[in-house]
Amino acid sequence: MPAKASAQTDVLLIGGGAIGLLGAIKLAEAGLRVTVLDQGHIGQEASWAGGGILSPLYPWHYPPALLRLVLYSMQRYFSLTATLLEQTGIDPEWIPSGLLIMEGEQEKIPNDVLAWGRTWGLDWRLGLQEPQTLWCPEVAQVRNPRLLAAMAARCRQLGIVLHENTAVTGFRKQGEQLQGVETSTGFIPAEHAIVTAGAWSGKLLDETGTHLDIIPVRGQVLLLQGKPGAINTMLMRDNHYLVPRRDGLILAGSTSELAGFDKSTTDEARNELLDFATQVYPDLERVPILKQWSGLRPGSQDSIPYIGLVPGWEGLFVAAGHFRYGLTNAPATADILVSFLMKTPPPLDIDPYAILTPRPAQ
Repeated sequence: MPAKASAQTDVLLIGGGAIGLLGAIKLAEAGLRVTVLDQGHIGQEASWAGGGILSPLYPWHYPPALLRLVLYSMQRYFSLTATLLEQTGIDPEWIPSGLLIMEGEQEKIPNDVLAWGRTWGLDWRLGLQEPQTLWCPEVAQVRNPRLLAAMAARCRQLGIVLHENTAVTGFRKQGEQLQGVETSTGFIPAEHAIVTAGAWSGKLLDETGTHLDIIPVRGQVLLLQGKPGAINTMLMRDNHYLVPRRDGLILAGSTSELAGFDKSTTDEARNELLDFATQVYPDLERVPILKQWSGLRPGSQDSIPYIGLVPGWEGLFVAAGHFRYGLTNAPATADILVSFLMKTPPPLDIDPYAILTPRPAQ
């Protein structure tokens, strides 16, 4: 157990996305008293905004440090969602729909892709028609807004305190030991805190004198009104994707824009995503667009997150910089956080995620 905790909480999690909520659940189930702070509403930022694809897009582009997190997490998602459904009655809709990657003008399928996949235990299949396709049957999806709702409900069952509209403005320490956090509603004492604030994590950690290379990357998504069963698998081409939901809704995503913390949507992105969707499935020309939104991903070097202790701040940790894959990697990240707080062996090698600036090449 952590040394001497405050009377109210043993650990604060700063940020209520998938990583913050699942980390809170795991820590509370381990016996700790947990509080989650969010500057807005719980589960309404990048974890909510994405498509819910539980895999890296074009995984051969990424270093082993990211892929190990991914495979660990993918193997645990079915159990996680089934348990949340049983506990809360909210179905996160984990569906093993597979992913079909179509070769495009910008993204080619490598000649050795099947051999590469086998080194990671992935049983992929190539289709030799034009354009060439790669079938990835291991890729599942989750309906992320429902997953977040189930996580929040589980937090409440466990007595986890959820503070919304509470912005963290600074950190306080004595010597090197964290004493608590300054917030828009006052000081909250705690000897253990974890920054899980996504794209805002870098700005928060600047207050500690530690600079993390995390930048906001805007992604825009369209929601289309399809028919149940009309599209049965997820599809990708040139970094755009279609994700069909069980009820017929279809997500068309996404852009990747350096627009700072601007979450507005644009006609240019709408046209880009609609053109992609109708090119790969011409029948989508006749379906209505229900909604367009954006989210801010926490971009980082090679999409390798920072997961570890903040230098010079005993008791202050960070889990951020997952870029597109915070939702995907929430199970691995949460289990690593539990190992830090409970002083148990981590589930995998954590050295690649330590806070080192500049970071070595992976």
